[in-house]
Amino acid sequence: MENKIREEIKRFFKESKENWFEEIDGYYFEEPIIGFADTKDDLFKDYKKIIGEHHYTPKEIFELAFGEGSFNGGTVISIVLPINEKTRKSNRGLQDWPSREWTLTRTFGDEVFIRALSTHMENYFKDFGYRSIAPYHSQWFQITGSHNGPTSNWSERHVAYVSGLGTFSINDAFITDKGIAIKLISLVTDLKLAPDVRKYKNHTENCLLCSMGICGACIKRCPVNAITREGHDKVKCMKYVYGEESRKKAETIGASAKAGSGCGLCQSGVPCEGRNPMAISR
Repeated sequence: MENKIREEIKRFFKESKENWFEEIDGYYFEEPIIGFADTKDDLFKDYKKIIGEHHYTPKEIFELAFGEGSFNGGTVISIVLPINEKTRKSNRGLQDWPSREWTLTRTFGDEVFIRALSTHMENYFKDFGYRSIAPYHSQWFQITGSHNGPTSNWSERHVAYVSGLGTFSINDAFITDKGIAIKLISLVTDLKLAPDVRKYKNHTENCLLCSMGICGACIKRCPVNAITREGHDKVKCMKYVYGEESRKKAETIGASAKAGSGCGLCQSGVPCEGRNPMAISR
């Protein structure tokens, strides 16, 4: 069943008109990679301490959707969607704001295609007699402020980590085998599947700076100096990415003001853009 699910996600990625980006004559996202995690994995409980009590466990978000006592174990499915190389290339040489292609992907790739993929997979599981929910697109998903900056009650990056798909970087993004210039989405289902094994030893293993003390390319790429060797200033980053100027730039080219122009400079023109640099370094 695991292979069937992977095949179905990849089939939808290739055939969905929502994933076709006419301006680059290619897909918004390249072929995805998919990971499975047991909903009872201890890390989901640990996130209550690491992220905060507000962060849902798979059981909590499932029972919000289907009722108390409705969950008896299952699987979290995490999907990595690599941003098209043409779009990444368009962003590499920029220093202040992202390219038109990057901004349009943020609206029509993130908001349109990923939502379509989530809905499709929810219906796919329903056809087999299983229930599922994509937490990010549910009515219960929230992003709130904290002393450390914005935080959500369902972190796609942390879910991907549990699912064996990659590790975090110095800029708080997520480095997979297909790099850091990605989007993530996940589903919680009561279908029980074999979980993937986490092969990394720690949560920042794929980052050259965190693991070997070298690189720091993303630090130089940040237009607002929100990244240092000590970490990432989420507040400074958020104000830039979602600020008034960002919203205006998005609207100017026909993208969503709510989504903003984004930035992505720290995810393009860096060694981890489209690969895991530590896999090469080993």
